[in-house]
Amino acid sequence: MLQANRRTAGKGAGDRGRALSDWARAAVYVVRGEIAFLFFTAVSVALHPGFVLKRNEGGMSNYGVHVETALPYTLALLSLALYSHRAALLYRDGDKRSKKLRVLLTCYSAVVVAVMVSTYVYTLSPTLKDVHFALGTALILVVGVGSLWLYRLWAPSPGVGVGVLLFIQLVGDVLSLLTVVGWLHLLFISEIAANVGFAALLILSCRRLAVEGERTTTLGGPTS
Repeated sequence: MLQANRRTAGKGAGDRGRALSDWARAAVYVVRGEIAFLFFTAVSVALHPGFVLKRNEGGMSNYGVHVETALPYTLALLSLALYSHRAALLYRDGDKRSKKLRVLLTCYSAVVVAVMVSTYVYTLSPTLKDVHFALGTALILVVGVGSLWLYRLWAPSPGVGVGVLLFIQLVGDVLSLLTVVGWLHLLFISEIAANVGFAALLILSCRRLAVEGERTTTLGGPTS
């Protein structure tokens, strides 16, 4: 009986250890995805800054419909989606926070892929353009709601830095929505601001989850 209990305890500890290792890897994947996104976006801008850096500012989608920038545009969004999806798969075990984080990353990666695919065809007809804009709005909502939830993870004392990141993300979302309805023309800047704010909140939260889980396990407490 004692030996069986030891095996059960050892198996439980091993499962917790693997889960915490997966959470640490998930944080790394999110970082890699964001770095790749920013790098290939910078390549796109360097190849043709006039697509977005102008008075009547366009959005990132401009890079997806031109041959010379389609490849870096695709690599930017595809890297972001694939690394987010890989990170989501690593949150298969754990507490409610990790499960919700898995849902957020899964939804985020799916919408990013949908936006990317719709980019290639949205200029072909008004209907496809409407679909592309609808998916872009869905991305704004997923990122905005996700950022608010990530901010709540830091309660009751999120700190000034986390609050600033949330502010940056929400400002980006608001500017994007105002651009969509035609009141402003700051789509590219607002897209980048929303992405950076959300990504920073996501990375910090993934790392915090891994660190807190490791600390709890070290102290002998539960991980949920």
